[in-house]
Amino acid sequence: MYVILTNQPFVTCNDAIFLPSNRTRSLRLLRNALDDHFGQLTLLAPTIVSTGENNLNSTLDRDEGGWNRFDPSAENIRIEPAFTHQNMPHLANTDHHADWRTALRTYTQRGCVLQAEIHATSDSVIANETLQAKGIATPIVLVHSDESSWGPDKSSWRQSIETRKPVACPHVAPHPFERRQFRRRCERLAKHAELSLFSSEDSLRQYSKFAHNPRFFYEPTLCNADVISEAELLKRLQGDRPEQPLRLVCYAPLEPKYGVNFSIAIIRYARNLGANIRLDLYGRGVQRSELQYQIAKLGLTNVVQFQDSRSDHVESVPRPFQYDAVLLTPIVNCNIQPFLSCYSSGLPILGFDQASIQSRLAEDQTGVILPKNDLERSGRRLAELELQRGQLVEISLNARRAASKYSLESWYAQRAEWTFHAISRPRLRTPSSDAAPRTTSVPPGHPTIGAISGPRI
Repeated sequence: MYVILTNQPFVTCNDAIFLPSNRTRSLRLLRNALDDHFGQLTLLAPTIVSTGENNLNSTLDRDEGGWNRFDPSAENIRIEPAFTHQNMPHLANTDHHADWRTALRTYTQRGCVLQAEIHATSDSVIANETLQAKGIATPIVLVHSDESSWGPDKSSWRQSIETRKPVACPHVAPHPFERRQFRRRCERLAKHAELSLFSSEDSLRQYSKFAHNPRFFYEPTLCNADVISEAELLKRLQGDRPEQPLRLVCYAPLEPKYGVNFSIAIIRYARNLGANIRLDLYGRGVQRSELQYQIAKLGLTNVVQFQDSRSDHVESVPRPFQYDAVLLTPIVNCNIQPFLSCYSSGLPILGFDQASIQSRLAEDQTGVILPKNDLERSGRRLAELELQRGQLVEISLNARRAASKYSLESWYAQRAEWTFHAISRPRLRTPSSDAAPRTTSVPPGHPTIGAISGPRI
């Protein structure tokens, strides 16, 4: 049996089970990838009892999607309650060590695999009780998310289903002692886990030196079914008329390190050379007003425009097929994985010469490199592309071909291979090896950490 331990609750309503849509999707993908190799997939989580379905979707943010009715028998996935809680607001603020201990004693058996999900400091209880279960020779898989994203907005299930009211006891940043205790537990868990999956470079950097088998696992948002057909892409490419502007899109958090201000400056240089080019911006963040001022000051109000955005990812773009390419100008080496989902729409990347961007575009032949330290030259390169748009045809087709490599299905297939390999082999430890740093294993394209530097505008 493969048991997933999580504090993200499911809801029972009139004998029906409801899961967040992102949870439903990940369970199906993991079930298909593992293919009953460890027995039936089982979700062990808190359950919230609701008396009506009408208000369910008000409790989740857009990143989590809505609540889906879930049929465990039809899906061949067990859904078991770790404990029952009466309301959302106090779920994360209540001590459930005894509940988790009882649940693990009930559902854990020798040889079953425990997947411990760590998404917030309140998951310290899962880390602690999973370590206790290790005493019965249970293999462990650690799934650890990016600590920098933890906060009230990431814990919307704490809101009340019945009332839609804000959390009565809002999330409070943990005391430094609690955070240190939590990290020590995560370090111990990574040390004892057969496989540790980290969703970001921050969590990987934090714990990889303690982990026996650390891997970078990024979960994209798009599936193979989302990839544009080659016929549709060719129709779009052949339908472009010379009088149409070159249509670029930028979707990124509006923060300094993502360099959206440099994208705007490059458009200005290209327009000064007579290029018929437009840029649409999708994203949220602290720089929005500053960027709006820059656009107005450069006289680009009708050329560079903000669009309504639900998030900083490509799925926030309502019609990605209307664009010709993605403009990506971060001033630091960043994780390029979230941006590769643009491949599903056949969009190549026009990106700065950062190591992570260069290596990915060189391997896939899916973009054009722009000099980070010479914005005028970057603008000249865009002006050339606007005049010679045939250069975009081949890299657009390459982007579509590369899309399946970065799909959810591909990542979960890779994750299953790591799991089979990690749990099938015996673990040989020496007393001194626990303290020794580990070699971090990450797939191609994982970012390195660079100093913040950028050109002057």
